[in-house]
Amino acid sequence: MLFICNYCLRPPEEIIGDDAPNCLRCGRPMVRATLSYKGFWMSPNFVISRMQKIVATYGIRLAQSCRCFKREREAWAAALWALGLNESQGYEHWVEIETEEGTPDTKVHRLDQSTGHNIIQTYNIEIADWEEHVDDLMEIIQKKCERAYPSDFGLLIHGRSGKTINPDAVIAAVREIKRVPFAEIWMVGRALEDLNRVQMVCFHPNM
Repeated sequence: MLFICNYCLRPPEEIIGDDAPNCLRCGRPMVRATLSYKGFWMSPNFVISRMQKIVATYGIRLAQSCRCFKREREAWAAALWALGLNESQGYEHWVEIETEEGTPDTKVHRLDQSTGHNIIQTYNIEIADWEEHVDDLMEIIQKKCERAYPSDFGLLIHGRSGKTINPDAVIAAVREIKRVPFAEIWMVGRALEDLNRVQMVCFHPNM
């Protein structure tokens, strides 16, 4: 079985005949490696850092297109959105990558302590990429709205087409859709005037 040390952060090691090994370097208990992220909450900054390491290792082209990094790209978009929520709502949000169920793509959690208890509030988020080959953002939104989703799911669009939008026009177009299955529709993308800055906008419901 593969085990990893959370302290030394070395690559996973295969260990045979010991179900609870200690790290040979630091002596601390090791953790069994898993392909599941279930119950593992990551800070948005940690998720963004992971994506930066993927880009540094494999290059921006593979990081943006390879299917093997799809979950990391989805988590990265969710992390940008979570950071925006941190600033706008004043709460800390955490990202969980869904690896066991087909949907949602990611979950974003926060702890509500306003009642004196820890109450977990969870956003179930479907991620959609707006890429260069799609001219109109509404094509993506309409296709997603034609599918059946639970009423508590949100749609988060990662804008990486290089195109600009008129938010008011998109909001008006979303209002014309007969059935919007999502509780909320958001978009995150780089600001045209400053590519180092990320902007987010809510298309539905119209606040």
